Amino acid sequence: MIDSNHQPKRRVLVVGAGGVGTMASVALERSGMACVTAVLRSNYETVMKHGFDIESVDHGKLSGWRPTNLVNKVPTTSSETPFDYVVVTMKTIPEIMNVAEIIAPSVTPGHTAIVLLQNGIYIEPPIINAFPKNAVLSGPSYIGAHEKNGHVVHDDPDRFHLGVFHNDRLDKQYERRKLEDFASAYNGNGIEHAIIVDDIIHYRWRKALWNGIFNTMCAITQLDNAAIRRSGGEYSLIRPGMAEMAAIAAADGYDLGKDIVEEMVNATPIELSFRPSMLVDVDKGNPVEIEVILGNALRVARKKGVQTPILDNTYRFLKLIQTRLLVARGHIDQPIDIPTTDSI
Repeated sequence: MIDSNHQPKRRVLVVGAGGVGTMASVALERSGMACVTAVLRSNYETVMKHGFDIESVDHGKLSGWRPTNLVNKVPTTSSETPFDYVVVTMKTIPEIMNVAEIIAPSVTPGHTAIVLLQNGIYIEPPIINAFPKNAVLSGPSYIGAHEKNGHVVHDDPDRFHLGVFHNDRLDKQYERRKLEDFASAYNGNGIEHAIIVDDIIHYRWRKALWNGIFNTMCAITQLDNAAIRRSGGEYSLIRPGMAEMAAIAAADGYDLGKDIVEEMVNATPIELSFRPSMLVDVDKGNPVEIEVILGNALRVARKKGVQTPILDNTYRFLKLIQTRLLVARGHIDQPIDIPTTDSI
């Protein structure tokens, strides 16, 4: 398989073909530079029969669209045709899954680059520990895309910062080549989806200001972001919580700027009455990404000695909600001990 530049097409596995994963598959396939194998779960039978019906702000309407291959579990890689990239877009919920174990069959040591298009801060070290010979690329996505039964509504452009999370065992020039090659394939359809940056953790901390506060507090209150702001939560909870997150980032060596709270509060127009992903998960009865979105940030805070009373209580309330969701889904039989914020 050869692309338009007479180079072999990249073999890409996308793990988690919901809204984000499906649109990543579309971008890669439509570039003409990649052949995508998408791992589907609950929507596998529907998409096998009918393909995806997509309404996309970037790509228009696509009817019956499919990537090169569809599978219902992570395939075992072949030494003759290894995957060049494994793109992970599934949600990270360590209480019920181990991402490294899930993708392990598809990763060829020393060859496959792992691309984490997921929420969270410091989600990369466990992947590097599991795959010490593989480059890890990281990109917090801001896309608005939702999939249900093979129908995808993509109403917010697919744009994200992408960078290397450096592995001390690997040559930096090698990691950079992997970064530039993947970005080239993702952007090959003429749209700059992936914006290469030198320090991806800076951009993950930026997103943590929005995700760690709006996402979590909307999940707890079951109010959208506009309702929280209009009901007085903006100044009593949202802005102070963001200031705490910015203080954690600063202690970690990342100065996000004096206007970062104002910028993040207004990043989502109040007129949208936006319902963040964690709130949508609570509505559906699905477990939430509390540890990677908030827990990891608080672990940095404890290490650096940063006081975070608002974020601590947010974490405590969310852990209670998470316990209810895990019990209801049958992931645990009974409530579990909730760690204190001093011990996380």
